[in-house]
Formats: sequence, C-alpha cells, structure tokens
Amino acid sequence: MRMVLNELSLCTEKVHQSEAVRVLEQFINTYSKAVKGTNGFERSILTSVDLNSLELAKGYYVSKWRNNTQDKDMLRRFVNMCDRQGILEVDQGEAELRCEKGYGKGLLAAYENESFCISFNTEPYWNMFEIPCQYYSLKEDQTFHVRVYNLSSEAQLEKYSGQISEMKEKEISGIRTPQQLLECLDELFPSLIFHQVALNQLEGQVQACHVGALCNKLMSLERYFSKWDGERFEEEAFPSRSVSPQSKSTLERFKKEHTFEFTDAQVLVSYHMRYTGNIPGRIYFHPAYKLRKAYICSLTTKLPTVSEPKKHI
Repeated sequence: MRMVLNELSLCTEKVHQSEAVRVLEQFINTYSKAVKGTNGFERSILTSVDLNSLELAKGYYVSKWRNNTQDKDMLRRFVNMCDRQGILEVDQGEAELRCEKGYGKGLLAAYENESFCISFNTEPYWNMFEIPCQYYSLKEDQTFHVRVYNLSSEAQLEKYSGQISEMKEKEISGIRTPQQLLECLDELFPSLIFHQVALNQLEGQVQACHVGALCNKLMSLERYFSKWDGERFEEEAFPSRSVSPQSKSTLERFKKEHTFEFTDAQVLVSYHMRYTGNIPGRIYFHPAYKLRKAYICSLTTKLPTVSEPKKHI
C-alpha cells in the first residue's frame, strides 16, 4: 500500500511556530512506523506538494527546521522520505472529493486507489482514522458520501491494525515490479485478455510505483468477469466508482485511437478504470460478451478525449 499526503492538513494558520516541530516530528514518526514491520506500506509516498518546500507554520518552512534541528536521526528519516516522494498528478476532470476542510487532491487519490492518506496532526479533525467525504462524479452528476482511511499518529497503526491488515490483503502479495506482474498475468487474471499494447506497456512503460494500484484494479476486474454471465455490464458494481464509460463524442472524434485489434475481434474500447500516481492512470477495457471475459487494451495514461466542462460539488 502506498501512502498519499493529505495536503489539506497543512493548516499553517492554525499552527504556531512552537508547535510546528512537534507536528513535523509526529508526521515523520507515523510514516516511519507505517513502513516498518508487517504494516504493508511502501516507503514511497505520493504528494501534490514538494516535501522539501513545506510551510509548517506561517513563515516557518521545513528548510529552516532542516538547518537547525539537532536530531540527526529525525533529519535522516525525513531526507529519506523526501528522496522517495512521487509528485501526484490528479485528473479532476472526472471526479472531485471534498471533506469538511475543503477539496483534497490527496484524499481523492487515496480513495480512488483504495489506499491511505497520511496527515499532519495540526488539529483534532485529522485524528480520525476514517474521514467522511463527499465524492462528486461528473459522469453521473451526483455526489456520494464516502470515507477515506487516514493516518496521523503511531497509535492509529496499533489501534486499527485489523482494518489495515484487511486492506493489505487486498493487494497481490509479492508482486512489486512490472516484470513480476507480466509473468503471472495468465495465472492471476484468466478472465482478462491483454492486448499487445498493454503487454508492451508492462515491459517498458509501467513504473514500479504503480504496480500495487494496477494489481488491485485488475483483480477487481477479474473478480467481476470471472462470474459475469455475458449479459449487461454493470459499471456500478465496482468499488470507489472508478469505472467510467467513454463518451460517444470521444469515440466518434478519436475512433482510431480507441480501436484495438485482438485475434478474434476489433474493439472500440468502451470503459476505463482510474488509478492515481505521478500519472493520471487509466486501464482501458471492453467487455467481451461472447467470451464472458474482458479485453484489456491499455494500462497507463489517458487516451485522447473530448473535453467536458468541469462541475463542482
């Protein structure tokens, strides 16, 4: 599981400089404990803001703390965290997510990846293990009440170890690289038929940091299509509302880009499933009605689309 920084928790106006060091050190300790032992969290962290340039309190930046701290172990752990950060790219053209404190890129990414956000404990609100949020779907023009898992203290890792273990078990154990995933596609996903484009992407384009999210999403597709009767495809059956159809106007304007040749069929790919990382990730797939399986056409970034006006919650 990969943690995503909840940038909304950087409430500089509510944190005095005297508290900033405590808040930062608690954040570092929470991250350090999460990535140790059997918790199942990756060391890489996704963030929409550079950890090296954080403003911890009004006018007090992390660079000042780095230059003045006497705790060399704390500094070393923070530097290691910065070295493993990945800049988050969130496409908010299809969905938005907000909590009581505002719209959150990190919260949206954690929700769509079925993962955790990690927060600075700047106020009691961020002590919650599950943050109530509103998820707006542009496709359905509807708002849904959802919850996002959140870490802000070491104590949470012990108190909620059961829920964390359940989340960990959702990931495919032992698969950490694109090559490992490529080698076991047939065994793990017998109900999915992969196009050569998707296979080439696994060989040379998919980054290791996205393998966990890809495994989760592909397994979600496998579970559905392994029991599918070949009749109506139910996009609403998938968690996190992550499946969206391609619009008619997009398929008409970009028909060539959305067409994929398989051995037994020519597919105008009809659906995509979102995942989030340092790319706006997309799995493009098409129900194979006669075979009662799914064609997997592409695994990385977005295919061209007709822009649609953005709406808000």
